[in-house]
Amino acid sequence: MPASPDTEVIEGHSSSRADGDASNLPSRDSPEPHQTDMEGHYVGPSSGVSFLLRIQKRLHESIAFPLNTPIFSFGDAPLPKSDPSFLLLPSKDEAKELVNRYFDFAFPTHRFLHQQQVESWLEEFYNRLRVPHSLGPGDREIRALLLMVFAQASQYQPESSSNLEDSHMSAVYFGASEHHLAAETGPVRVTSVQARLAQCFYLLSQSRINHCWSLFGTTARLAIAIGLHRKRRREHPNTVNLIEQECSKRVFWCAYSLDNYLSAALGRPRIFHDDEIDQEYPEVAEDRQITLTSILPPTSSCQSIMLAPVYHAKLSKIISGVLHDLYGIQRSSMTVQASAAAKYGAEMARWRKELTDFLDLPNVNIMKVTYQRQYTVLNLAFYHAQILLYRPFLLKGFTLLTKQPSRRNDKLQGTIDQNIKCCLEAAMKVVSIVHDLSAAGRMYRAFWFTHYYAFSAVVVLYVHYIRGRSRQSTTDLDLAYYMAGKQGQDDLASCGSQSSFSQRYVMVLEELRKEAHKATIRGNQESIDQQPTNRPDPGATESGTSRPEELDQLRIMADSQRTGVYPAAGDRLDDIPGSAQVSYRGVQPVGSFQFPSGPQESEVGSLQGISPESYIADLASWGEFDSLAATGLGDFGNLFPFDVPPGLEG
Repeated sequence: MPASPDTEVIEGHSSSRADGDASNLPSRDSPEPHQTDMEGHYVGPSSGVSFLLRIQKRLHESIAFPLNTPIFSFGDAPLPKSDPSFLLLPSKDEAKELVNRYFDFAFPTHRFLHQQQVESWLEEFYNRLRVPHSLGPGDREIRALLLMVFAQASQYQPESSSNLEDSHMSAVYFGASEHHLAAETGPVRVTSVQARLAQCFYLLSQSRINHCWSLFGTTARLAIAIGLHRKRRREHPNTVNLIEQECSKRVFWCAYSLDNYLSAALGRPRIFHDDEIDQEYPEVAEDRQITLTSILPPTSSCQSIMLAPVYHAKLSKIISGVLHDLYGIQRSSMTVQASAAAKYGAEMARWRKELTDFLDLPNVNIMKVTYQRQYTVLNLAFYHAQILLYRPFLLKGFTLLTKQPSRRNDKLQGTIDQNIKCCLEAAMKVVSIVHDLSAAGRMYRAFWFTHYYAFSAVVVLYVHYIRGRSRQSTTDLDLAYYMAGKQGQDDLASCGSQSSFSQRYVMVLEELRKEAHKATIRGNQESIDQQPTNRPDPGATESGTSRPEELDQLRIMADSQRTGVYPAAGDRLDDIPGSAQVSYRGVQPVGSFQFPSGPQESEVGSLQGISPESYIADLASWGEFDSLAATGLGDFGNLFPFDVPPGLEG
């Protein structure tokens, strides 16, 4: 059968099947064939790059990547097609409801618009529809902004009669917004940046991260061009438009935050650099307090809606340091990295302490919906920041396992173990919050950040479980981490379409879960092989091992992953770690994504005979893994071994 256009892009990754002695092995034990990356580098079967290439192949087999897609959005989920010249606007009352929904729910911590200003724009826009007129300077950006408010709010309708209709209408509004911005003339204005940043957030909600990244490059540079990254010089009070001044601060810090998240998710350099920024944080004031000429005192003792956005910006500033010191290309020693982790960990602790009265509330359901959303988003952002900070040490722990014991390694091990513990605790918090959202039916498809947080957390839990099996030290707590990861994978699977971020994440997680499976089987087999032949079977073993009948079930599941035939649900496989039978609450399960079977399966199947810890330890960083999951693409040439500078070996 000829290769489909969707898989043509990755055909160069695999060469012919290995010959020689390997050809005489049974098919179920066949090793991973020799592979090369896009640049032709040889990739051995025990390489972390081989694992990434296998995931990439899975994604390309399951998701369409048409080669005629523009380079700026290649790999993205498609948008519904629409004619920007024909637009059916909502009624004025419906438009007002959309504006209210936008400010109440859609953007709880990324608030870069002024509500009363948007409402005045909306009023003027509908009044002008009655009288034909030409568009003046700045009018197109304002219209584009209003359309993006409609587009975002329509994705968060609480009791929508048709999610498909809402998705289509949001795409129509987005297309019309693009049409207006394409015709924009004159100097760059704050509204020019606001409209494009709104488009960036919308594209993320539509699983179009490559399109978003391309557009964000323009948006960020427009912000720099008009000096939004710089503190405003002191001007005569009568000449300052305070609404525009505060919106300038808000839109910059929202763009700064998005820059960090895109960098973390894609493993790419950031645009904004801290040593070139002196912009102040926005005022902690309600929109209604901010007028053209003054900021009025608060009329209530209630917490300001703007407190959460300001603290999200402050957290993003800490994340920026983490990305620079722990994820940069300049490699530092493990001692230096541990010192950086201690520094940023203390900053995060201080950040949370300042918000503890809000973030540690026992019951947030009594609060208005905006505060509920802020509570959830800030907690997720905080725990994800901890994951970013501490997860590099999970791979460092693997690296130490593969080296000879030394006094230097022993000295660092305590610090590494503590950092790993903090990472796992944060991952468990994220999975718990996501599960609560999913159980309450509040896991919207447009929650890109939530899906990304959940994915990062589940990866940490699975990798830790594999690490524990490699050390033959799995405990009941490790098993709890694994099961929590499995639950998080289930919750992600209940969100979005097959081409959405959540389903891509689920496919990647399923591959990692299979490796956890494999580590379980390998560890259990080694435990049995090491038992004396005359030792009676006690019927139960210590934590981290399985009864013989459970081992048989695990072997059955391992075989089922190669054949595509899964055991019956009545076999109670959910009680066994690494169960291949995963419940997806009516959503198409991962196992039915039409992965190839038979001869093709051996090309991308599990790395037979290779311990998972050996190639997970070979993953030099997390950036390529996150990027592959988000985009389906990857260039892994920079992952190949290279000489380590003296003094950086450990």
